[in-house]
Amino acid sequence: MKKFLLMLLAVLMVFSLAACGNNGGGSEGGDSNEGDPIVFGLTTTVTGDQAAGGEQATNGATLAINEVNEAGGILLADGKYHKIVLKIEDDQGDKVLCDTTVRRLVEQEGAVVILGPYFSGQTIALDGTMKELGVALINSVTNVGIDDLKNPYLWHNRCDDGLNGVILGKAVVDEYVKRNGSADGLKVGIICGNDDTGTGAAQVYENYFTENGVDFYRDEHDTTVDDLTAYIQKAIAAGCNAWVSSCHDKGAVAIAKAMYEQGLRDQIVFTNPILAQTNVLEMMEPEWVEGWACVADYSASDTSNPLAAEFTKKWNAAYDVTPDVQGALYYCHANLAIKAIQDAGSADPQAIADAIAKISGFKTIIGTVYADEYTNLIYEIGITYIRNLVPTMEASVSMVESQEDVKNVAKYH
Repeated sequence: MKKFLLMLLAVLMVFSLAACGNNGGGSEGGDSNEGDPIVFGLTTTVTGDQAAGGEQATNGATLAINEVNEAGGILLADGKYHKIVLKIEDDQGDKVLCDTTVRRLVEQEGAVVILGPYFSGQTIALDGTMKELGVALINSVTNVGIDDLKNPYLWHNRCDDGLNGVILGKAVVDEYVKRNGSADGLKVGIICGNDDTGTGAAQVYENYFTENGVDFYRDEHDTTVDDLTAYIQKAIAAGCNAWVSSCHDKGAVAIAKAMYEQGLRDQIVFTNPILAQTNVLEMMEPEWVEGWACVADYSASDTSNPLAAEFTKKWNAAYDVTPDVQGALYYCHANLAIKAIQDAGSADPQAIADAIAKISGFKTIIGTVYADEYTNLIYEIGITYIRNLVPTMEASVSMVESQEDVKNVAKYH
């Protein structure tokens, strides 16, 4: 009898240990080491004229998040691994709707960081909202007016128009001198959209050319008009023989078409990064923009940058569409948010915002991140030339080499 009782007790202990293992105490299942998911919010143009950019943004962010989740998630100070869930809202490029989508992502979905929106005007309109919500926002907009807001929750992970304007202004002058032996006779046409992006960039160009004694003509076109022939005709009449432009996709296409139809060939043209986007080039004829150049954060044909080449390889394995600038940027935005969470050891929104402001020397496919006091994270950009509608990275310009250099470029923001 005593032997039977001992055997019964042993069996009960085995079942008890097994039950404990099934409740997550064992290492094989790993459930006890998995924490609550971390929510990233993406507000972008799922529908509307900029839907192609929204698709690129979604794919880029998703690719970065999938990489982390497949590796088990982010290890936080609680000793648990937390996977990321991406929640997406369609703001249709509208300022008012964007405020609603951001609030929904934070207040209803629990997003601890926001990626997007697409436009500078939307971002500027979110100034008070992001301060109220206390959540960091990372996107690709470049308007220098965002710097003036001094908002610790607004970050553009991209070289802004202040730096781009200096780089493009110098590039157009250098190209003219290379072709003609000197800058004599140069007159630059500044043709930009009349929205926040265009007017901000146009002022930067004007300032650069004025400071450097370069003659110029400035005009801002109506962003709702598809035929820009009249604007190009006025610029030709003013004597323009080289060009800089900052606008959105339809504007870039309309300018290229109008210049070609007005008989302009072999022109010196430098633009903002919009020219390197796949959806924009698909609306062009090759002869319209052959030899044109733009600042660009990324090119799918670039093999000189190992990080960019590896990203392209991963993207092509995951998607059927070609990656462009926006896809690469949002891959970087998501990785930057992941880096901040890792550094903070927390998914607390304020801890994430504070960690972003301390990031220094973090290498991404678009450049090395050096956060300044407000807003700016990236200070380098590539120069891409269009060859048969293919963006080809042919040069790169960096305005800083270390955290100490950041304060030296503040005057351009």
